[in-house]
Amino acid sequence: MFARLRSLARIITGRDRFEREMRDEVGFHIDARAEDLMRAGMNRDAAIRQARMEFGGVDSIKDDCREARGVRWFDEISGDLRYALRLMAKTPGFTAAAVLSLALGIGANTAIFSLMDAVIMRTIPVTDPQQLVFLAHGSNAERVGMMSNYPLFERFQALDVWNGITAYSPTTFKLKSNDGLENVTGLWVSGSFHGVVGVPMAIGRGFSGESDRPASAPTAVISDSFWLRRFGRDPGVLDRTITLDGRVVAIVGVTAPQFTGMIPGSNPDVTMPIGVRAIKEPDYLTMHDTWTDLTIVGRLKPGMTAAAATAPVDVTLQQYMSADENAWMKKANPAAFSQSFLIPAAHGSRGLRLQYETALNVLMGMVAIVLLIASVNVANLLLVRAAARAREVAIRMCVGGGRARLIRQFLTESMLLALAGGVLGWLFAQWGTGAIMRLFNSTETPLLLDVSPNGRVLFFTMLVSVVTGIAFGLVPAFASTRIDLTPALKDAPAIKRLRRWSSSHLLVGAQVALSLVVLAVAALLGRTLYNLKTLDAGFNGGNLLLVTVDTNGGGIATEARLGVFDDIRERIRRISGVTIASASTSSPIHTSGNARALVMPPGSSDAMEDNSAFTNNVTREYFETFGIRLLAGRAFTDLDHAASQRVAVVNETMAKFWARGEDPIGKTFAFKGDPKQLITIVGVVRDTHQMNLREAPPRTVYVPITQAEHTPSSVQFAIRTAQDPAAMTAAVRDAVRAASREVVIRYVRTMDQQIDASLVRERLLAALSSGFAALAVVLCAIGLYGVMSYSVTRRSREIGIRMALGAARGRVMAQVLSQTLVIAIAGAIVGAIAARMTSKTLTTFMFGLSERDPMTLFIVAVSLIAIAVAAGVLPARRAATLDPVQAIKAE
Repeated sequence: MFARLRSLARIITGRDRFEREMRDEVGFHIDARAEDLMRAGMNRDAAIRQARMEFGGVDSIKDDCREARGVRWFDEISGDLRYALRLMAKTPGFTAAAVLSLALGIGANTAIFSLMDAVIMRTIPVTDPQQLVFLAHGSNAERVGMMSNYPLFERFQALDVWNGITAYSPTTFKLKSNDGLENVTGLWVSGSFHGVVGVPMAIGRGFSGESDRPASAPTAVISDSFWLRRFGRDPGVLDRTITLDGRVVAIVGVTAPQFTGMIPGSNPDVTMPIGVRAIKEPDYLTMHDTWTDLTIVGRLKPGMTAAAATAPVDVTLQQYMSADENAWMKKANPAAFSQSFLIPAAHGSRGLRLQYETALNVLMGMVAIVLLIASVNVANLLLVRAAARAREVAIRMCVGGGRARLIRQFLTESMLLALAGGVLGWLFAQWGTGAIMRLFNSTETPLLLDVSPNGRVLFFTMLVSVVTGIAFGLVPAFASTRIDLTPALKDAPAIKRLRRWSSSHLLVGAQVALSLVVLAVAALLGRTLYNLKTLDAGFNGGNLLLVTVDTNGGGIATEARLGVFDDIRERIRRISGVTIASASTSSPIHTSGNARALVMPPGSSDAMEDNSAFTNNVTREYFETFGIRLLAGRAFTDLDHAASQRVAVVNETMAKFWARGEDPIGKTFAFKGDPKQLITIVGVVRDTHQMNLREAPPRTVYVPITQAEHTPSSVQFAIRTAQDPAAMTAAVRDAVRAASREVVIRYVRTMDQQIDASLVRERLLAALSSGFAALAVVLCAIGLYGVMSYSVTRRSREIGIRMALGAARGRVMAQVLSQTLVIAIAGAIVGAIAARMTSKTLTTFMFGLSERDPMTLFIVAVSLIAIAVAAGVLPARRAATLDPVQAIKAE
């Protein structure tokens, strides 16, 4: 086989030599026979003529030779390609319409697949990633927790199932530079992290065996992006130091560019050993009665499966949780520790996948439908062109062209159109993914996803192009070759069609059905976003600017933080246009928060989810700044300071939970962390949505920031302005810097931007689905217009005769529109059934409406039918304005 392939390659690359050798060989055989005949007594001319007659047709023998050597198929394909290219150049309008339709469909598919590749499919670039597993615990594999603590990690280290085991914890470091302090993302890692995970290094070394005990000489590994940003990829960076959280740290290595950590969507700038953390937090390595943010990842021994390793891991977990000092955690939340799981870590942590996988699958289904609609459009264009080429096809078949050979020619033309659409679609996809990523980057922590072109995405685009070319080319190819030769040679209609429903009509009906599905999904997702954006969240978010300020890692002492916060707030108040400002540890619709367990009265449930309350440390201006209405009692005053009685304001949900129908004012409660310190409820405010707009307002306890158990290291300043809050950003930044150079301005946004950031998934779905729905409807309308226009042209003689016999123009127009309406209604009925079935997948995204919302489906169906009828108006008017005499003569 390989010898034949090598021979074929030599023939194709040296075609002239092959043809010359074949001609010489044929000539040799003819000359040899002629010589034999001349020796038998024939003269030369007669001998050559006789030799040629005995040899047979030279061209036929050469064709047999080419076929035997595998060259004939290459010649035929080359001929088909050249003919298809000439045909495309001859009809630029048709070519542009077909290629653009396919490019939009293929580009949309490629863009969404690029996101799926970055979020779901890509494995982390480390050594043997399939051997890595996360250690998790929970009630089932779909809902697990991966947080742990260092004492449990040490117990897992002793198990004989690992080639290595390590742990990491995401964090933020304060980097000192000439411009002051700035935040950089980072990881605290166990000393064996880089060695166990198998992290590729650009230069230097990683951590492969350092002790996790407090380190005397702090070291760090930096990422390639940080190396480029801070040091311009200076190869001498290993001799440099940086100052993180006030500590001088030596750089010992730089990770390779392709490694972006174990958490998809993030790229930690700096990695430091847990031993450095233990210098400042010595209890971190011994805290056993609470979970820290430590994630454990292990590398299984060769031959060891995750199923086999789960049993000893679970035994270790249960032994740990049964210890007296840890038993309360299991009692508080027994489901969280019911069993252990080993979660594959080849793709990194799965938080991002769980958040976006279903959404991306929905979008992938939508773009597949859009591509199908575009393909139907091109198929209809090819059917129309096939009618015009009927005479050409008839002549080819009369001179010996087989139907299979002609079908191959038509499929070649389809493939060229699809490949051209794929190339243009690839370019569209690059622009599209960039636009989509701008949505992701609107959050406090932007997603750092690599959506640049790669081999998998390129293969997907090529595969989609090839499959699309075959799919939309088959029906026209078979229809074009199913003709009656005699009428076709006389230029009469030759392609066999149904009188009422042709292939084009059926395809357009399918387009309407598919468009309705896409439009219904887009409408449901759009209404969901609208319901969330217009939800009364319990506060007034207009003209609010939010600024997060962080003092952690700077030179500000803990006892001086409140003074710094007060100074910043006073400076902000003095800015022209600011009406009021407050500070708090959290703000509405923000993913940060602190839930604390309450000391419950005897006889109450002791499960953590039943008695926890969200806590927020605030200044006295907080409720006025956010426009949160006071329902009972009083708000905080300047008299509520550290030396006064501890007080709290609670929301409605907390008041109902704690007071049990009684007046909550004056009642007391305590947190489990400080059970002897009673807190008196002095006021009740309206419920506000805290973490996001989907979740019901949690039980919330507001405490004066001056009475906080621990002085917060970072706060959020809320600033109400009399003008556009975004225009105040520069002035607010200057005020914060003027107060202290030791603080970091971590996040500046308006409240509207904060709400938008909490709705990234919903905005992504609504925006993209709306765009795809608009594209689907436009393609459907164009397809319907094209088919009806062709139908009018094909029936022009019939229409002319009808009008000559007295048919009114209005009746002719109504007949054409009725056919359009029948196609639209039939497609809408099928589409409505499909949409009801499809909407089941949207349950997790819906808010404020049912998955089979009948009103939405009705409006979508009516709208699509109206658009379809509008697309048929122009062909109908053209039919009604035909000149009967000219129409009859033109036929």
